[in-house]
This record gives sequence, structure tokens and C-alpha cells, in this order.
Amino acid sequence: MHELRTTVRRIQTLAASLGEEESKAFSKFDKIVSDIFEKAGWVRDLDVQMVALKTISLPSVEDDKAILQNYLQRQRSKRQRKLAATIEEERAKRLPKRQRKAKALLLKVVEQPADVSGHAIDLRKEVLPFIEKLRAHHFDVETLHEVRLAVKHVRYAAEAAGERGAELVALLKPVQDVIGEWHDWLNLIETADEVLGPLPGHPLMTVLRSKVRARFHAAISAVKPLEARLAEAMQLTKGPGPVLVRQEIATAANAS
Repeated sequence: MHELRTTVRRIQTLAASLGEEESKAFSKFDKIVSDIFEKAGWVRDLDVQMVALKTISLPSVEDDKAILQNYLQRQRSKRQRKLAATIEEERAKRLPKRQRKAKALLLKVVEQPADVSGHAIDLRKEVLPFIEKLRAHHFDVETLHEVRLAVKHVRYAAEAAGERGAELVALLKPVQDVIGEWHDWLNLIETADEVLGPLPGHPLMTVLRSKVRARFHAAISAVKPLEARLAEAMQLTKGPGPVLVRQEIATAANAS
């Protein structure tokens, strides 16, 4: 499930970075894979929650764990059936044709010389607005979730850029992992709250709140130095030059 979703994300990011996300050939394909992506996410979320739940080993929470584990397993079976049905239906109908057209479009753009197509992946255009987002935020649950999605986009764009983006990938992947772990535990506590209820008497909820808080602080600690590290990797102006950096950011944002 994880590989399916990351593959879809990489394809979508490549199309966006090449300026082809709105093209007819890609948008028709994207409509199908976005539906598959969403349903795969429902399954993958439950997989991650079950794995996280197994890491909690305390006698006081075993009854709560059993209730929650049974719920997660039942939901996963339902969601997996829906995902499989969607994939089989699309493979028998529209997916192969639209996949071929989207693939042909992206390969044509990628294989053209940059001075001809004008579509070479511009890492500054991807990174500079992200730096501005990092600079502007006072992080809470909502904004950290936004940063999580932005980190994924910039990382996959850097991967698509090949060797030029290797340093950025090395910076972004650990941050993405830490934020992702927080998000997974957040999903688990939301599910537990739905299943067990907000009433007192559920020791598991106390444990989960502690886990979520710890991972939230770890995620914030990982994000805080990212702005400076990305600016250094992109060789942006230093010292009294933050104004120039902001000008570069504004230029990139306006061009996107």
C-alpha cells in the first residue's frame, strides 16, 4: 500500500514540476489514480495504526487494545475489498489507455532538451516557496500537516531532478519520516477516541496522548532547522541578505 501511494505521489509531483498536471492526457489519468490513491490510503492508515498499537505493551491497556485491534482489522478488510474492486474495475476499463497516454506525454516532455521544452525541473521554484512557508508558520497540528504534504512534494520533485536534487532528498527524507510518524499516531488516537469513546476509564487513551505529544515535539524539532538547511543547500544569500532571499522567494512564487 505504501509503495502504491508513493508511486502515485511521485508521478503527480513529476507532472506538476513539468507543468503538465492540467494537460488533458495527464488529468484524465490522474483522476483515476487519485481515486485509487485515496482508497489505498484508507487501507495503509489502518495498517500503520495496527503496527503502532502492537508496540504498546502494558497490562493495563490490553483490554482496550483488543477492542481497538478488532475494530481496525474489520475496517481494513472492508476497505481492502473496496480498493481491490476499484483497481480491477479500472484495469478492465479506462486505466490502461489513460496510463499509456499520460506516460507518453511525460516521457516526451522529459526527453526534450531543456532549451526546447522549457520544462526542466526547476528546484529553486520548488524549494523557495517552501522556505517561505516554513518561515511564516507558527506550527500547530494543522500547519504541521500542511508542512508534511509540502515536504513530500519538494522531496519527490528533488528525486525527479536526479543528482541535482540528491542533497535536498537527504535533508527532507528524515524530516518527512518524523512528521509522518507523528501523523500516524495522531490517526491512531483519533480512531481510538471514536471506538473507545472520550469517557474516562480507558488507560490506552492516556498512553496514546503521551505518544502523540512526544512525536509532535519531535516533529517540530526536526522542522525548525529545515529552513536554514534548505537555504544553505540552495546557496541563498546570507547575512544581511535575507531581504534578497525573500526577493528570490517572491520571484519563484510568482513564477509558479
